[in-house]
Amino acid sequence: MSDPLFPAGPVRPSRVKRGVRSQRVRRGVAAGALGALTIVALGVYLVGRDGGDPPPPASRGSGEPHAPIGSMLLALQVTGGPGPSLAVVGVPGDGEPFFMPLSTELTVTMPGQGETSAAGVAALPGDSMRVALSNMAGVWIDHYAVVSLRDLEAAVDEGGGLAVNLPEAYPTATDMLGPGEIIMSGSQVKAFLGGATDDFGVRWEIVLGAMLADPPQLVTNGSAQTDDAEAVNAIVSAADGAEVLDMPTKRISATIVLPEYPTLDELLSASLGSPMPVSTIVQNGSGEPGVGEAVAARIIPEGFRVVLSQNALSFDVNRTDVFANGPEHEAEARAVKAALGVGRVRVTALPSNVADITIVVGKDFTA
Repeated sequence: MSDPLFPAGPVRPSRVKRGVRSQRVRRGVAAGALGALTIVALGVYLVGRDGGDPPPPASRGSGEPHAPIGSMLLALQVTGGPGPSLAVVGVPGDGEPFFMPLSTELTVTMPGQGETSAAGVAALPGDSMRVALSNMAGVWIDHYAVVSLRDLEAAVDEGGGLAVNLPEAYPTATDMLGPGEIIMSGSQVKAFLGGATDDFGVRWEIVLGAMLADPPQLVTNGSAQTDDAEAVNAIVSAADGAEVLDMPTKRISATIVLPEYPTLDELLSASLGSPMPVSTIVQNGSGEPGVGEAVAARIIPEGFRVVLSQNALSFDVNRTDVFANGPEHEAEARAVKAALGVGRVRVTALPSNVADITIVVGKDFTA
């Protein structure tokens, strides 16, 4: 129920065009909190705009799905290793398939929980893991799968082994693998990913790339956690030959790595043909647990990203308010109201330096 503050931001070399300009990382935690609270305080002076108004003009987030029709996205996790094995697999409707492994040091905004490490995301239930990765990507991920190393072992053996090209020799608990081209058995894949090593992220990328070069039936039994096993296998199969997309990140401390926005958005937009997500603050004014995640699950598919998730000044808010932080964002605010199914739209005179939209969730919203 308590939502820590989290600024957007981050940078690592990626395959996005060199000419893309990097946007300044958003304000820090203290500045974000002050900006968000200032917006709420300004509500006294805002012009209220209620429900029976005409629908908003067509714009991003006003009815069109954020990912183009025909695209398929998968949030994938393999459990049982020494670190979080997370990735987003994408099959664009008109483009080349890709996979984006996540750094084991990555920190993202989990709506309803605030800043969350990759290990924290990996510990979430599968549907919540999907919300976290969708919010990070700024586009709704269609399906999710959480499989164990034992599940992966079985899938590899059923597929006749996993062909990998190892750039060097990799020790495991059972033998030494590589260098060069080898066919790994399921037990070798399990040992390759299961050991506590400093290069775990590299090993995860190697296995993931090899899996998608010759896709197995990844979900073959009932032990995997997924919303749709058939759809997951279809996405993995359609990702045949997928290339790695390096996530643009920025290291801000010895242990914290953040996604680099808007470079990541431009990279995924180029791959998927999707628009840039609209930055959004979510404040829980109802006091009900799970509000942040529930709101995110409704607005991310409409083209929004939660950049700050926190409690409101009071838990006695009866009616949800959707603030357009500047008149130019009124259409997006109306799209949020439509996605939530409740609330009223209000327009501030001044833009925010934190987000384009602020949602103060009231008791009229049911998660």
